[in-house]
Amino acid sequence: MRRLSILVSFAMAAVVAVAASRGEAADSLAAGAKAYKPFALERIGLALAGARELQAAVKAGDAKAAQAAWIKSRKGWEAAEPITGEFFGELDEAIDAWPDAKQGYHAIEAPLFAGKLDEVKAPTDKLVADLAEFHRRLAAANFRFKPQGLLNGASKLAYELGENKSKGGESPYAGTSLLDMQENVEGLEAVYKLAFAGALKARDAKLADAIHGKIEEVERLVKIADIRQLDQPALRKAAEELAVLLQNAAPKLGLKKPAFGE
Repeated sequence: MRRLSILVSFAMAAVVAVAASRGEAADSLAAGAKAYKPFALERIGLALAGARELQAAVKAGDAKAAQAAWIKSRKGWEAAEPITGEFFGELDEAIDAWPDAKQGYHAIEAPLFAGKLDEVKAPTDKLVADLAEFHRRLAAANFRFKPQGLLNGASKLAYELGENKSKGGESPYAGTSLLDMQENVEGLEAVYKLAFAGALKARDAKLADAIHGKIEEVERLVKIADIRQLDQPALRKAAEELAVLLQNAAPKLGLKKPAFGE
């Protein structure tokens, strides 16, 4: 009986330790999600500022300034893309639908970079309104990122980068497809480092280091001067491997494995 009592005591102690560990993990992830929010706000703020500059340039009839403003806005958006579809799906569809865009960035892109400013006034006004609403919702004091959503968004973007964007990108008229990918990688790195790296390091340092190394590999592959220099097979492989590593981190963090694709 005494041995049974001791075993029960050990079992209870183990349960308490596991519960405490899970509680600490949840606290760590909540803190990481909170730490990520200023980055997302800054980048969506940049997207909105660029869109407003685009709006002003279109009204002024300045095609060159309008094109530069579109690119500025796009940079901010692409860096925030790990969270756009996962947390704001309806607005993401309005702002960044592709390839058959009827509104948003890509509906503006082709006529804008062909110098047809008369065709982009209405969709530009809509883009500004949608980005302003996005920023308003994100900035709300009661809005908090859920760690599961952050991991889902980062994993899906890494997979998309390998599966689709590595084939040549999605901004051919503006010629910014490479810049899109560079900003995507910066956004992925921000999510990982701010929201997950510390918690994962404490639970599986080897996996944490592997993810860090894979992000750096993807970053090197897109850090080139011309998209014609892009090693598409290598980028596809590295980005998809990053997606799988992020997926594998989920159980270590007490989260569900993200699913890829739609």
